[in-house]
Amino acid sequence: MNKQTKAALAAGAGALLLLGGAGSLAYWHDETDIGGNAEIQSGTLALDDCAAGGAGWSDVSPDATTGGPIADITQFLLVPGDTLEYTCDSTITASGDNLQATLTADTSTISGDAALIARLDKTVTATVGGAPIAANTITSADDNAAIQVKVRLHFQNATGDGVGNGGEAQNSAVNLSAMKLVLQQNTR
Repeated sequence: MNKQTKAALAAGAGALLLLGGAGSLAYWHDETDIGGNAEIQSGTLALDDCAAGGAGWSDVSPDATTGGPIADITQFLLVPGDTLEYTCDSTITASGDNLQATLTADTSTISGDAALIARLDKTVTATVGGAPIAANTITSADDNAAIQVKVRLHFQNATGDGVGNGGEAQNSAVNLSAMKLVLQQNTR
């Protein structure tokens, strides 16, 4: 290596040491606190468990011969056209300046016969003080409100072509106990 190349390498290495190592290259800066009270808090979103006396299944089929509350849902024999309704009395906790959440029922956890599950149509309604909640949308105005949620499962009338075994989803069973009420914050 010739002297000029060695000198150039040495000068480059020296410049790198000055820039990175010794802190000799400094920029001015200053800082200040933003001052005042700037503590923030997060809100809350919760749905209490269903009240023991305000929860249960009912037969609300339009042509029900007995109708009303079902003492033991495991003994109810569902037929096409029937509508079951689960009622849950609960309390909403909803605090947050821009909070919006939607109340739904998660029926994806219902287990059992797939043909019967596929024929259960679901609707969810929610009321506060007897007044319907539009689109089941909860806001901070509903904080600490007593809420009544009703989930209806309607067994569709059309259950097959009636050929052979007389239609699908006969002598079948599903387990409704894993169904959940879900209060999910809306995305923005």
